Amino acid sequence: MKKMILTGASLLALTMAGPAFAQSTSTVTQDGNGNDAGVVQENSNVSDINQVGDNNVADVEQTSTGTTGNEVDIDQTATGSNTANALQTAGATGSFIDILQDGTSDGNTANASQASAIGSSSEITQTDTTGSFAETAQGGGGGINNGAVIIQGDTSAVGGTLSGAFNANSIIRQEGDDNFALSVQGGGDQTSLIDQFGPSSGNFAQVAQGAFSDGSSNAFVQQLGDNGVVDVSQNSSLNDAFVLQLSGDGNQAVVDQGLFAGGDTNAASILQDGDGNFSEIEQNALTAGGTNLANNEQTGNGNISFITQEDSGNMADVVQNGDGHTSTVNQSGTGNVANVAQGTPPAP
Repeated sequence: MKKMILTGASLLALTMAGPAFAQSTSTVTQDGNGNDAGVVQENSNVSDINQVGDNNVADVEQTSTGTTGNEVDIDQTATGSNTANALQTAGATGSFIDILQDGTSDGNTANASQASAIGSSSEITQTDTTGSFAETAQGGGGGINNGAVIIQGDTSAVGGTLSGAFNANSIIRQEGDDNFALSVQGGGDQTSLIDQFGPSSGNFAQVAQGAFSDGSSNAFVQQLGDNGVVDVSQNSSLNDAFVLQLSGDGNQAVVDQGLFAGGDTNAASILQDGDGNFSEIEQNALTAGGTNLANNEQTGNGNISFITQEDSGNMADVVQNGDGHTSTVNQSGTGNVANVAQGTPPAP
């Protein structure tokens, strides 16, 4: 039973566009080996960097004291490794960062930071790479309606193509209300962390990993506040997902492991603290799998839990502290174990 249907979409279509005008515009184009570009701008600015070479480095710092935002566009194509850093400090209302690291390069690093962000957006794309790292931070001091997307390898979620990105790591940190975060990783041996903190409300986080490859996928999502939504989809082997929603009511969390493609040796945990929360774990849909573990723990009143497990060697644990809860566990195969505890008073 799905309470929601979530789909990936381009951040460019979900958040506002870049600033309508700029006081300063900088364009840097480098074609060669060992490129290095640094740009520092004050007030409302546009910076565009294009690099083609072996080992590209791009650094942009923008500050704004007014109400209009800044725009950064970094495109890097290399056979070596790319490094891109974009920092937008105070006054980053309606600001935009777009970083693309392309080619056959390995070990790419991208960092995007938008402080005091309101209505700002950031998108990092790293294609067909190994050992890449991407990090986005938004809303220092409180943010509203910001969007962050990190795509590593599999760009089909935003209208691109399927490709591999092995040993990829991504981090998205957002502070404030009504923020959007999407992490897509195609390949294996990848880790994604999304942290939406506050206390806040109305945040949305989605992780999609390992759509076409073996290897391990690891997803960690944390939300603090009310009415948050989390969706995690993993189709690798050795999947691990952990969702934590604290100090909030009306939160929703869904973890799908092996949906339509099959996965094995899955582990998923959802912990929710508050009233009226919904959690669902689905493991090993449609095909045979290994020893799966599912854990739903809810503290509060009126919470709902669903766990569905296929095949052999599965184990499900549900703990619901408080009153008025609903729990449903569906298991098929052999050697399954289900433990449900309801109505236990919250610990002092």
